[in-house]
Amino acid sequence: MVLGSLLLAATLAQQHDAARVLRAARAAQAEFETVRRHHLPVAYSAAPQRCDQIIGRFCYWDDGQRSARQPPAEPDRIRRARARLVTTLDSTTALMPDDDWTAGQLVRYLAETDPTRAIAAARHCHAAAWWCAALTGFALHVAGEFRAADSAFEAALHDMPHAERCRWRDLSPMLDGTLAKRYRALACEDRLALEDSMWWVAQPLYFLHANDRRTEHFARVTLGRIAQDARSTYSLRWGDDLRELTLRYGWPVYWTRDPARTTDMLQPAVTGHDREPAFHFFPEGELDDRRARERYAPAYAAEFVRLEHQAGAFRRGDSCLVVAAYDVNRDTAFANHPPRAALVLAREPNSAPIIARQEESPAGTLVATTSCEAQVLSLELLSRAASRAARARYTMVPAGVADGIALSDLLLFDPADSLPGDLAAVLPHARAAATARAATSVGLFWEVYGLPPDGAPLTIAVAVAPQRAGWLRRATSTLRLSRRRSAVRLAWQELARPRDAVAPRAVAIDLTGLSPGRYHIEVVVTTGAAEATAARAITIEQIRDTTGPIRAGKPANSRRDQ
Repeated sequence: MVLGSLLLAATLAQQHDAARVLRAARAAQAEFETVRRHHLPVAYSAAPQRCDQIIGRFCYWDDGQRSARQPPAEPDRIRRARARLVTTLDSTTALMPDDDWTAGQLVRYLAETDPTRAIAAARHCHAAAWWCAALTGFALHVAGEFRAADSAFEAALHDMPHAERCRWRDLSPMLDGTLAKRYRALACEDRLALEDSMWWVAQPLYFLHANDRRTEHFARVTLGRIAQDARSTYSLRWGDDLRELTLRYGWPVYWTRDPARTTDMLQPAVTGHDREPAFHFFPEGELDDRRARERYAPAYAAEFVRLEHQAGAFRRGDSCLVVAAYDVNRDTAFANHPPRAALVLAREPNSAPIIARQEESPAGTLVATTSCEAQVLSLELLSRAASRAARARYTMVPAGVADGIALSDLLLFDPADSLPGDLAAVLPHARAAATARAATSVGLFWEVYGLPPDGAPLTIAVAVAPQRAGWLRRATSTLRLSRRRSAVRLAWQELARPRDAVAPRAVAIDLTGLSPGRYHIEVVVTTGAAEATAARAITIEQIRDTTGPIRAGKPANSRRDQ
């Protein structure tokens, strides 16, 4: 009985000491955030005239500025206070290695200034196994090690309780419209296939392999769990609104305080500033949608722009050659820091993509061999030195060959003295965009499939016509009052003899007389009762100086407690 009493007393004393140590750690965390809040860099952040999003107690807005904004230097007072807090948390984890709260706070505050130390702390975590894996994923993501972060988050999701897993995977806050209704109508277990598809679409660059938009999401969820029972930099307690704000837009990279409220009698008004610019990668909407329900700013690219290009599919038996051409020499950032380029083709979320690469070149033509099924084409450029990315992504559907004939896609090229006789001869001259200057000629290449081996007579018609001519243009053209041509039309007959089941054809089209604008090129090929059609849009540009640089700016994203 005496021994039992001594053991009980020792246990109670240990529990008392542990509680005291934990209270001290929580007090240190609260003290640090108070110090941070009152010593943040001062900046006038008046409430905006409009809020792009109102989430609970918070107004979130994009002020639309397009100039690069460097975070102000963090005051020494805050750095010293954080160092003291990290020391306290480090000592606490040594005494209480299995405490989830302390492990999370230590990784969080280390990650603010030293991701390498945060990774080490997460890997030495002795709390719940799934929570340690999530903290490791968080630290790896902050460090930019996305593939390792993805593996860590997968381990965390596998081991965590079912209810927690459903909460972590829930994408409802990021969705809107019909997609949101469809998603919310499904039970947790039934959402997996749809989630896989959405994450596939949301991946910023396929050729990086790891999906950093997905690891960003789980890093946001992890931070939300770390912060839910801790003091925040805002003068508000953590709540569902702060969690939703974090899930949709991430966490601020720095904060400022309003100079109008800096006395000790009042809490300073705090504004959180996100990494900029941020982009909308989820299904539905545009990359640069300022009012999207979610946004993400990749650390490897301060700019993410649409890529002008030209692409087409050409059959080779049961396979297809996919050709994609680009030229970003006029983009000063890419011209000075040549990007890596990749043509990525993938049929579905979990299928192995086909990737053709080109290293450090501001212009080029990429060719990949794939199946002739409908699939996603993604042409991607990335220059880490310029912190700039560009892409073009859409579904490609090669023309099929059934009972009759079929045409390939149309490929525009720069015509020379003689016309090319096959695809290989066209590729060095392929245009990098579906554009042409007024009063010039443009080459047009296509292939015919399904002809008999000994050839067949073809009737070919080519038309270049305005996509949307205004009523005045249509009227004056009808009355012959317009001096400029409204369209180009060609037609002829020829005997086509296929080589290896392919009949190539190239023509040069004189655009002289066509006004600048959007046009529709259509090729119609008939033989006997069979007919095939291919079309492409083209923009005819006014002749102008194109030697000037292309520049781009950055939007700024902010949030403020109301």
